[in-house]
Amino acid sequence: MDGLLINVGDLVGHPGVHRDISGRMHVKLKVGESRVDDVATVTARLESIPDGILVTATAASPAHHECARCLIEWDDELEVAFTELFAQNPSEDLSPISHDATIDLGQVVHDELSLALPADPLCKPGCLGLCPTCGADLNTDPCAGHGDESASPFAALKQLFQTES
Repeated sequence: MDGLLINVGDLVGHPGVHRDISGRMHVKLKVGESRVDDVATVTARLESIPDGILVTATAASPAHHECARCLIEWDDELEVAFTELFAQNPSEDLSPISHDATIDLGQVVHDELSLALPADPLCKPGCLGLCPTCGADLNTDPCAGHGDESASPFAALKQLFQTES
């Protein structure tokens, strides 16, 4: 197997026959504040069915995130399970089996990992974020307030949003 280009000549036309495979490919993605720039490991079961080859797989890769609220950065493992049908006579919605009986899992793995990558990751579900005035991390250092803001150059703008009673 060359990367994730897999020869399935032994499976095509033999419904019920299956084979387990594994492979690796480099993935480079950026979705919002999350990114992957590492090797993805893929394990899959290829199963011949009358319509083509059914692939049931798992892909995993290290990912780097930055919290959308408090800007803390962390790394974790991004893992996604997916199923894809590769057809001999594909339509718009199905992936093709090439004329030389190969399937390319590369694009499918790339797409599935990008869909699983959170655009606005949170370091924890109840992240409080940063104080909009002083920038303190409200998760670790509760802000005690900022006193009289009438000396602020933006104080005059506050009057624009006040409604008359």
